[in-house]
Amino acid sequence: MIAANRVNLWTGGILLTLAAAAWYLSLAGLGAMSMMEMSVPIYMATWLTMMVAMMFPAVAPVVATFARVAQARHETSQTVPAFVAGYLAVWTAAGLVPLTLYLFSRGTVAGMSANPSGAIAVGAVLLGAGVYQFTPLKTVCLRACRSPLGLVMNHDFTTGLVGALRAGVSHGAYCLGCCWALMAVLVVVGFMSLPWMAALTVLFVAEKNWRHGAGLSRIVGAGAAIGGLAVMASVLI
Repeated sequence: MIAANRVNLWTGGILLTLAAAAWYLSLAGLGAMSMMEMSVPIYMATWLTMMVAMMFPAVAPVVATFARVAQARHETSQTVPAFVAGYLAVWTAAGLVPLTLYLFSRGTVAGMSANPSGAIAVGAVLLGAGVYQFTPLKTVCLRACRSPLGLVMNHDFTTGLVGALRAGVSHGAYCLGCCWALMAVLVVVGFMSLPWMAALTVLFVAEKNWRHGAGLSRIVGAGAAIGGLAVMASVLI
């Protein structure tokens, strides 16, 4: 038990330290940049920084569970970084979607909320994100994210680095399935919007770790849907 608690403390501490460093970078400099000022490498570095800041606090219990299992099975110390790398690979790949939209729209996506037609688009994204919170896919993905023990039961940890990487990718896919719709709101209201980042970080942590997280998810969904309709109505009426 003492060894398991030590693993929890070390794993959680490292992840939260990395998240704090990512928040510092966001507050100190990256938050002042607009998407239009970024080259593709800078954009990808910024996106990855955002993911570390926002997702590491929420995923810490799952990584700690993985670390305990890896230790019990005498896996090498590289398996936990491999798991985290697999997880981040999914979110890094997801970052290519807003980048592609930005490039093909010639920057329109980056400033959607600045004009009436853009406000309608923002409202539609909010509405879609709200509705998604009630879908079966959201329920399945959230259930997987809320069950670190389920990760242990459903993945093979005996295959070393490859197995750890695969497990990280698998959990990253569930996490993406859980959070992508609300992340889309962040993209359209303003890339690197620090208030939205902070709000979504708190939501993701609560959704995945609070005992009332599933209910909170539906409350947020209803609020987002109503907010989306209100935004569109304010422009159209």
